[in-house]
Amino acid sequence: MKISTTILKPLLAALLSGTLASHLHAWEPGAKELDAAISSGDFAGYLSNATTWLNQKTPAGSAQGALEALPKDPVFRTVLDQRHLIAKTGADKLSAFAKADPDNKVFLSWLMSSAPIMDLYLEALVPLGLAAREEDKYTLDTAALELWKKLLKADPDAKEGIYLKLAIATAIAPPGSVNIGAGSAAKPADPVVRYNHFKTAHQNKELCPSFDNLDVWGYARVVSSGASDEDLAWARKMVQTFRPDLLEKERVVKSTSLVWRRAAPPQFYPNGYVNFKNVLAGGGKCGPKSSWGVMVSQAFGIPAIGVGQPAHACVAYKAAHPEIDPQPGAAWKVDYGRGWQVSKLFGLSGEDFLAGAAERDYPDEFSQVEHLRWLAAALSPADRAAPVLAALESIRKSVATKIAAAAAIVPEKEAPKPAPELEPRSQEPIKAVDGVIHVEAAGFAKTGGQISWGGQKPYVEVSKCYTGGEQVYFEQQMKEQWADYIIDVPESGTYGIVMKAACVNEDQALEACVGGEVIATVPIPLEFGLWAETSPVDLKLEKGVQTLRIQTSTKQHMRGISLRWFELRKK
Repeated sequence: MKISTTILKPLLAALLSGTLASHLHAWEPGAKELDAAISSGDFAGYLSNATTWLNQKTPAGSAQGALEALPKDPVFRTVLDQRHLIAKTGADKLSAFAKADPDNKVFLSWLMSSAPIMDLYLEALVPLGLAAREEDKYTLDTAALELWKKLLKADPDAKEGIYLKLAIATAIAPPGSVNIGAGSAAKPADPVVRYNHFKTAHQNKELCPSFDNLDVWGYARVVSSGASDEDLAWARKMVQTFRPDLLEKERVVKSTSLVWRRAAPPQFYPNGYVNFKNVLAGGGKCGPKSSWGVMVSQAFGIPAIGVGQPAHACVAYKAAHPEIDPQPGAAWKVDYGRGWQVSKLFGLSGEDFLAGAAERDYPDEFSQVEHLRWLAAALSPADRAAPVLAALESIRKSVATKIAAAAAIVPEKEAPKPAPELEPRSQEPIKAVDGVIHVEAAGFAKTGGQISWGGQKPYVEVSKCYTGGEQVYFEQQMKEQWADYIIDVPESGTYGIVMKAACVNEDQALEACVGGEVIATVPIPLEFGLWAETSPVDLKLEKGVQTLRIQTSTKQHMRGISLRWFELRKK
């Protein structure tokens, strides 16, 4: 039987164009199709097929509820994520990545087969600002995939849970990827080493509890720190030793007040701000203080970002306890500055940053909105995207209502802590044991002092010591601060006094007094906030029960001193 040319010609044309084949064998997503694309590196073909399939599965003129349900279907969501990953990375670049190393193909197969894992990666890289999300011109970089693969190879734990999120965060925001200013490491930390630094700190319970509940975007604001791993570890130990009270409600950013606001003495900066020990000890103005506030927050696993304000720099951080000052009720706080209304960060105004960060605090709705945005980008012709965009805007408005309602709730002011009882804590005289009078710093009989300005406390503050027991803190910049101890001196004579103390500045000292007379001045070695034992200083004591006062100088302000204990030994 002969076939007329009028039938044969269009049939051959259809076969050559692939039109007939597509009708006879419609593309369906599956492991086989994905493996073929990864093996061949033909991501352009996979992108085209995925786009066509998504268009076919999205009914024209669907109601909002039906559109919202589409990304909840596991297969639909997986294909949508795959398409977005290829489109934003670039089919040619993803192909080159796949072909560069057999391990890359294994990695891509693992990644692109799992919508939950792709979600973590893709959602973390969505721009924070609404304008950039709507413009939708951002791209993804295969360098992050290369680094992520390296992290997975280094640690099998990085395939799930917190450590999966931490690995993704390290891949998309490696150390030094943001400018931290004063104290930056000369060379950014190795990303694998940085990942292991925070993993180990987490396992050792050195980080603040809120670290467990961050999303990938939040972890990225931690691991990207430009500080060295040595400085991060030291900062944790310094706060735990010198100011453990700041661990309560995760207020470690308040250690920024320890950075002396002055023109930094040149002996601390012969080569500039090369580490954070000299930032703390030498001091500086807003730039170094901002850098410190960011670094010390990150050291404890708290997301933080440097903030620019007119002729000023400060810090923004995510608070685990929004009720605390400043900006009571706000999850993100800008501190040591003039507030969000004059702030710039991430290329955004303070208000736009807050709006973007607040939307991420509603992760289910945020994910739903962005998946609908990705779907809208896949649909053609363009007018098919209108109902999808309307659906996502409806969800955004409902979230905005929730955010506004939460902001309208004024948190109750915390009741101020009562002053410690100024009556004796312990009236029992402390006796010598084996010739040594050992005095625990928190075992004072009375305490008092004179403040220099509001917010200070006219007494020494008692805190739990990180290694057990208690310690006291003589606050910085006080006119006077003291603690009295009742001791029983076994015999008159000369004694050597030794203290276990910590300070963060040079030229710090505590005085020992009897009857209003200073009988010894004890210099505190600068160990940058870590415990140190002082060299013995001689003083004369009379036999019998008496009160020994330990105080800061009444002639010169001290910069803050923590005291664990002191001992008196007969010469």
